[in-house]
Amino acid sequence: MRSARSFSVSTLVPASLLCAAALTSGCHSSLLARFHHAKAAPAENARPKVAAAPAQSLPMLPVDFTKVQPNEAGLVPILEYHDLVMTAKTTGYQYPVAAFRQDIQWLYDHNYRPVSLDDYVNGKIDVPAGMSPVILTFDDALRGQFNYTTDGKIDPNCAVGILDDFHAKHPDWPLKGTFFVLTNVGTTLPPPFYQKAYAQGKMDYLIKDGFEVGNHTIHHLIGMRHWPDARVEAELAGAVANIHSYLPSYNVDTLALPYGVFPKNKKLVISGSSGGQAYRNICALKAGADPAASPMGKDFYGHPFDPYYIPRIIPGAGKYTIRYWLDLMEKDKNLKYVSDGDPNTFTVSAIAKGQMNLPRLQKAHLHLRVYNGTQVSSTT
Repeated sequence: MRSARSFSVSTLVPASLLCAAALTSGCHSSLLARFHHAKAAPAENARPKVAAAPAQSLPMLPVDFTKVQPNEAGLVPILEYHDLVMTAKTTGYQYPVAAFRQDIQWLYDHNYRPVSLDDYVNGKIDVPAGMSPVILTFDDALRGQFNYTTDGKIDPNCAVGILDDFHAKHPDWPLKGTFFVLTNVGTTLPPPFYQKAYAQGKMDYLIKDGFEVGNHTIHHLIGMRHWPDARVEAELAGAVANIHSYLPSYNVDTLALPYGVFPKNKKLVISGSSGGQAYRNICALKAGADPAASPMGKDFYGHPFDPYYIPRIIPGAGKYTIRYWLDLMEKDKNLKYVSDGDPNTFTVSAIAKGQMNLPRLQKAHLHLRVYNGTQVSSTT
């Protein structure tokens, strides 16, 4: 879905890519059975509200164009994982542990670094100059994402265990990612991450570790497109209330829609209320099948970034999966977001200037820097 240049997308990729079918990667349908009564988590574990943009732009940091050629109009991969399993093959939404480890190592070796979903949506992408952002997401709160062994230790083969270990070995790989959880409050579904005795501790641990927790609805049903507004609001507001039963003061402001299915009234993914619980999201994520746009740019098809319609990429080596898109962006560097190292400035080449959303940049109090070769040609 994204282009880093200001001209037609056909100048970037073969026309066949523009006909990519939108994969409905959804989440495991067998997961429509999960929940239990939860204890309240300490308020100090809650994520604070996202800070408002400063009244004035912060100073622009210098960049050495002889060492790095930033492309902050480029594409950002948002990876969508489900269950991690000790098998050799990808089956449905079950992904081999070894393949996940390979993904993380490949991303690290190719100069990707994780950023939070909140920071991405707000345009505050903070990775070193010359490196690229990646966003890790995990749907459904499955045991393969966060598991404790019988001796009470974090399973080294679950996603959290793998990421903790990788961060310990590579401190420049931040612990960032969003877990779109299903909880178990007032329903017949299993507890988060399928271990009742550890459910509260796991939710606390994620926040302390630096991860985010997002809304994935209460029941994970596919028919939202046909629901009346009141039912949609009850599903989204109820999920926030359920998360608050674990994390009472946590700011739940990100949403991943099961199966990528949106309600008929799309305004309801932004905000609403039900049963005394209000919600307001800064973004809504789909379930496939393209890399995402620069938060201040345009997507692969030339459409402006839409925070309430953000695509993700599912694992695998097939067409339009993670390795397909990552390999494509390595072959055509013009497609890939490359940082200037300044989270308050978006730096692009002159040819990519037309890809940028100037009103959005100005509203966020961010700079735009345009360069030709090794010289700055304009700043805003």
